[in-house]
Amino acid sequence: MTPTMMVPRTEPAPSPPRDSRQELLAALRALRPASVLDVGCGVGALLRAVAADGAVRGVGLAPEEAAAERARAAGLDVQPGRAEALPFADGSFDVVTLEYVAHHVEHLPRALREAARVARRAVLVLDGWYDEALPSQRVMRDLDGWRKRIDRRLGMVHNPCPKPYDLIDPLLACGPFEIDYACRLELTPRPLAELEAAARRHLEAIAPAPELAAELDRILDDGRLHGCTDAGTLLLAARWP
Repeated sequence: MTPTMMVPRTEPAPSPPRDSRQELLAALRALRPASVLDVGCGVGALLRAVAADGAVRGVGLAPEEAAAERARAAGLDVQPGRAEALPFADGSFDVVTLEYVAHHVEHLPRALREAARVARRAVLVLDGWYDEALPSQRVMRDLDGWRKRIDRRLGMVHNPCPKPYDLIDPLLACGPFEIDYACRLELTPRPLAELEAAARRHLEAIAPAPELAAELDRILDDGRLHGCTDAGTLLLAARWP
């Protein structure tokens, strides 16, 4: 069967904005899975919601043993491991989720291929997204990228938010399934003074970097001209027919 890709939807969120995590949970529940792997499960909010649904096996993956131990102490089934090399056999779970994890993965295509390998029915990805056609969104995209460059200098894996094709291309190579994704704008205004204060504190975390300071000044000038609006969301579902 030839993989099909449905038409994306770009729409402003109603007021108040929808909770993107609730949208992910709704998409997950609609699949009625018997088992879920949450890659990069964090404090385990999704796993707790899955457990509340009853007879659903929820397993989390944490990048470090210490994080996995803390989650297990809270009663969650969490194992250490990396998204690029999932420690599970093929088709071990009905659904694999990556909630605000894609931009923290060192090698995203490999991680997506691993998710597709381990999933029997679907892969769900939720992450941030910027509408680059809007000046206020470009300002926030540039500021987000600027902060992440500092984080990378500090040794973190912190990449730009993925675009739809960053997720779609690796998944399309994994087999016949349908892909549906929605890019949602929230356009929540952000106070420039607060953003500037936080950014300058962030800059202090590294050695003097005149080029980064000059770039920050340029971004802030753009923010004074165009305003700043918070990131939207990208929710993608890859489902096997």
